[in-house]
Amino acid sequence: MILYLLRHGEAEPYGRASDDASRALVPAGMKAVKQVAAKLAPLDAVYCSPYLRARQTADLVLSATGQQAYQLNDGLTPDSSVPALMAWLETIKSERLLLVAHNPLLSSLASQLTGLPGGVALSTANLACLDVSDFLPGGAELLWVK
Repeated sequence: MILYLLRHGEAEPYGRASDDASRALVPAGMKAVKQVAAKLAPLDAVYCSPYLRARQTADLVLSATGQQAYQLNDGLTPDSSVPALMAWLETIKSERLLLVAHNPLLSSLASQLTGLPGGVALSTANLACLDVSDFLPGGAELLWVK
């Protein structure tokens, strides 16, 4: 499986929204997401965190790629369990899959899957591409990060 991990774009600071889940993208975050979304290949499926900034990011991806829809997944929130996410991903039968979510979840997932020394750190609007042979620690190769 080719697994794309997209961290949401830059969001408004804490305190400007009623809670973390309600934080929206700022204009610079939208612009950065549009630039990286243009680099995505055709996808079989897109899964997204239910948080507003992730949904806005996924909407921009759909617009840029022509994808029809994404599915919300409560297991893609910032503090979700990486082992639970890996177990769920093992059940997905897509060849090209995109997850739109948050840190620390995405960086932890990429670090565990690749087993790279020092891990993989994703900034806002960063897109990582992994070639996954197995959803176990060290079961993937990091192809690139944009």
